[in-house]
Amino acid sequence: MARKYGGISNSGHTILVVDDSPEVLESTKRLFEKDGHKVLTAPSGKAALEILEKTRVHLMVVDYFMPAMTGEELVRRVRGGGDQITQIILATGYSGEKPARVMMQQLDIQGYHDKSEGAQKLLLWVDTALKAYRHVLAMEKHRKGLRFILDITPELHRMQPVDELLEALLWQLEALLGAENSFLATFPSAEPVEDGEQRPDGECFIAIADTPDQLQELQVRVGTGRFEAGEPIKSLPRPLASLVDTAFETGIPHTEEDCSVVPLVLGKRVIGVIFLDRRTGYAKDRELLEVFASQAAAAIQNALLYDMATTDPLTGTFLRGFATQQLEHSIKRSLRRSESLSLLMIDLDRFKSINDTFGHQAGDRALAAVGDLLRIGVRDTDVVGRYGGDEFMVILPETPAAGAMVVANRLLQRAANLNIEVRGESVPIRLSVGIGTLAPDEVSGEIRIDRAHLALAAESLIGRADKALYSAKGSGTAGEQPEVQWLEALAAATA
Repeated sequence: MARKYGGISNSGHTILVVDDSPEVLESTKRLFEKDGHKVLTAPSGKAALEILEKTRVHLMVVDYFMPAMTGEELVRRVRGGGDQITQIILATGYSGEKPARVMMQQLDIQGYHDKSEGAQKLLLWVDTALKAYRHVLAMEKHRKGLRFILDITPELHRMQPVDELLEALLWQLEALLGAENSFLATFPSAEPVEDGEQRPDGECFIAIADTPDQLQELQVRVGTGRFEAGEPIKSLPRPLASLVDTAFETGIPHTEEDCSVVPLVLGKRVIGVIFLDRRTGYAKDRELLEVFASQAAAAIQNALLYDMATTDPLTGTFLRGFATQQLEHSIKRSLRRSESLSLLMIDLDRFKSINDTFGHQAGDRALAAVGDLLRIGVRDTDVVGRYGGDEFMVILPETPAAGAMVVANRLLQRAANLNIEVRGESVPIRLSVGIGTLAPDEVSGEIRIDRAHLALAAESLIGRADKALYSAKGSGTAGEQPEVQWLEALAAATA
């Protein structure tokens, strides 16, 4: 087999040569390096094991007869340690001692080389073993990848907001392929509000392109490393942007020298793409990406349905029914843990005046701005819902009356600086807040409450916060109802 030694490129493989002869180690090292392999050497079995503890090698070429530890003993140590991927060739000047076929079966090795057959025969064994290594590695990665996808599938398919899911998808795929710089790109789902303007940020739904021209609107939604959310795809380097466009238009994964793009497909429509700075060189890797993309698209569809069922598209806050359910769950949890629970009822001042003066589209913009302010201004564990019309509710778990007052005043301060621009005029947005609190101080022992009682307790708490809201209406301060102990709330619920 003719070999050219000029212009050698790195093969990407690491070979460990183990032999007690310094001359054999040196000559074999030079032979393999001419084929572009990285070569390590060890004069004994013990030295070889020390190297294997620190370095991942793809192939070992081991002398059969060595003092202290024979090549056969070394192989059994390696295989006994659980390494079934590293390929091994035994080399000996006395191959007639044991038939090659028997040795290969007994020791799970990939070659049994007779040194008298020369360097070209050894290189043939090496080529065959490295080809087997690539095949075994691809199968192992495929198996682990499938296991990985099976493990994360329940997490992907649980009901959750779309943006949380998209972050999880990107992180999981990064972990699967070992990427460091990646992004998930979708279309911005902005809806015209007035005179070509766009509604405020906060829209959580995913848009679908209807025309090829819309591909220019793709933008990063979730990014890691050097990519940031909101970055337009058209602003990226041209080769990368072209790769994204190709994957989007074809609906199948694409790879280049150092990157991969995975389209996310719902039905027959592509809704976005995932980019990773990691090439998937093997067909099995691409199959894994397609399996993952299929699972991801189904999970996104579930998340979209979740958002449609629970989220108000205008304000980005939860719908009344879902928010009320969350209030009942919070009451039950607080009762079990003997923790305070507070509720804010928030109203947009002069909302009718905004509608009458500037039109309903301006009123919608005002509601969207309030929704954004409330969602940003509370903790991740708090729940913000649109109760109806221009009224919102904020559930504050583990929060006594004093803490609720701090939150309410902070929201009022932020609202004092909130304005929307309509037809060149700045329209101020002002809020009124009412607070209701349930405190568990007098509760001792376990109290059982069913769904009907929880619903009545939630209704009672909403009523108390509503009364406080209307007492504070237009004052610029938060109204507060005295804390009601759990026993009183339960008595009211069962009356």
